[in-house]
Amino acid sequence: MALDRDQIREQLIKCLLQMSSVKNLPPIDEQTNPMWKLGLDSHDGVNLACKLTAELNCEVPVDVNPLVDDKRNRPRRIGEIVDLICALAAKEGAQRT
Repeated sequence: MALDRDQIREQLIKCLLQMSSVKNLPPIDEQTNPMWKLGLDSHDGVNLACKLTAELNCEVPVDVNPLVDDKRNRPRRIGEIVDLICALAAKEGAQRT
């Protein structure tokens, strides 16, 4: 069964909270920048990709860092990461059929 967008967002936030060492975390919403608000850096993107692959059963390609938008040369916000994972899951689902 494919996960919906809300389930993907919940799992993403769970993974990010596990990775963050920030005390007294601010509220997390679609606009939250995990690199700025949760104290993560681009190297944490590799760990996040592995966690998301395991938790969501959706392959995050090795050349994709969920925390960084290389095309725009800036960090991704929560909503953008969710959109990325949704797109990857849809693509992966289409290839299975």
